[in-house]
Amino acid sequence: MSNWVDVTTVTKNNSIYSNVKPFEQKSALGKDEFLKILTTQLAHQDPSSPLQDKDFIAQMATFSSLEQMTNLNKAFDKFAGNQMSQYAAVIGKEITWTPDGSVEAVTGVVNGVSNQDGNYYYLVGNEKVPMSMVSEIKEVTSETK
Repeated sequence: MSNWVDVTTVTKNNSIYSNVKPFEQKSALGKDEFLKILTTQLAHQDPSSPLQDKDFIAQMATFSSLEQMTNLNKAFDKFAGNQMSQYAAVIGKEITWTPDGSVEAVTGVVNGVSNQDGNYYYLVGNEKVPMSMVSEIKEVTSETK
């Protein structure tokens, strides 16, 4: 009998490794894992030495902080993915565009951003300028004010 392992058998039958996650993924604890740990700890605590009130309060505060950080991350991801916030960086800057049917470029300072039917517009005074028409964006200087 040989101590050698057939490599083809190991690679074909790697089911024991198929559910193994990288260390980075396994080491991250979320609120679900924290709650499981807390309930397991409460279920298996020593009756002669129960969890102290201050320890329980500290753990609940940690859980509450974790929950709030999770909610904050979700809100930040939503905000970061919002195109409106990206376009808002142009507010207060000067844009140049050529209106439809005109050959002469127009310049104005952006005072807002609008979204209508999925299309974004810069607001210059009372005019909505489609972003596709904008040919230049620049800082407002004392000469252009």
